Amino acid sequence: MSKKILVVDDEISIREIVRDALIMKGYEVMTVPSADHALDIIFTEPFDLILLDINLADASGISVLKKIRETQQKLPVVIYSGSLTAEIETEARAAGANETLRKDIGIPQLIGQIDKIVKAKDRIFETPSKRKEKTVLVVDDEYSIRCVLMDFFEQKGYTTLEAESGEKALELAGSETVSVVLLDINMPGMDGLTTLKKLLEMSPKPGVVMVTGNMDDGDVQKAVELGAYGYVLKPFDFLYLELVVMSRLAIAQED
Repeated sequence: MSKKILVVDDEISIREIVRDALIMKGYEVMTVPSADHALDIIFTEPFDLILLDINLADASGISVLKKIRETQQKLPVVIYSGSLTAEIETEARAAGANETLRKDIGIPQLIGQIDKIVKAKDRIFETPSKRKEKTVLVVDDEYSIRCVLMDFFEQKGYTTLEAESGEKALELAGSETVSVVLLDINMPGMDGLTTLKKLLEMSPKPGVVMVTGNMDDGDVQKAVELGAYGYVLKPFDFLYLELVVMSRLAIAQED
């Protein structure tokens, strides 16, 4: 039986492009233009995932998300918008979004992310205690940043590894089981994009999250197109950072 997705966007051109791409991948798709339409359908029909724009004509997508979460805690919701900021992403994740994506990532990348989330649906909402032990690899040429990130994730119960360069990251990824990689974009020697390519050539399983000081950096877009799960900004918002990594851990392919 095909999986069913609801696309909520007030732009008809976006709805049609996304609908057609999802149908080509074998999904059953419904589209609606407003928050009211979405809420009427969500509470009467079963869906495997909701793709939800933030800026709807009649309401905020985040307000819709909060209403969904009042009654449906285990329905994957992806926020999809052309106006994401770190603050909006943090608010969306705190409200229960399983993923936040920018509209400029492109349709192939969007469909790829949706595929991963739908396949991971059964484990996305597992409690951390039911998940396998996870390892986070921190890749940054600045020692102080590696220390801060490793301390944070170790306090949260994760196993951590560190690499000061792309070369060292590849060495560790080849010898250790890594679940998520926090990868600095701007490093001397082998930069983040080159490291990302090589990591994904070795294995598509780890979720790679880019670390950058500028969300408008063109390299962030290139990284997502290459296969990165997303990005986090410096200086770190640790609530946002944890939410991002937790979602990547849940969505990432497992052995």
